[in-house]
Amino acid sequence: MDWISYLTVFGAGSLLTALVQIVLTNRTRVRSVLFQERKEAYVGLLEAWVRQEDEGFTDASERDVGHWLLRAQLVASPAVHRHLTDWETTQPGSDDRRVATDQLKSAMRSDLLAP
Repeated sequence: MDWISYLTVFGAGSLLTALVQIVLTNRTRVRSVLFQERKEAYVGLLEAWVRQEDEGFTDASERDVGHWLLRAQLVASPAVHRHLTDWETTQPGSDDRRVATDQLKSAMRSDLLAP
């Protein structure tokens, strides 16, 4: 069958509706996957920070934080990525780190709430 036969059988409106539904469904699926990846990376990073605070700054805890930091950088929005870079350049325990952490958490929250 050629495309004219399909157009005749299904009608132009039905065909257009089907194409729009395919595009919208795909877009929704992609957004959902991206949200899940971001949520997992952000929560993993926050949990790694808590473990590091509890266990101290060991090589294992630094690798754990580094792993989640890299995952977060891969899926982060540009705003969160900028705050991750700022956070990474500060010294642990410093006032700058606390400010950078607060800004990063705020950016993550906004990123996850954005439509």
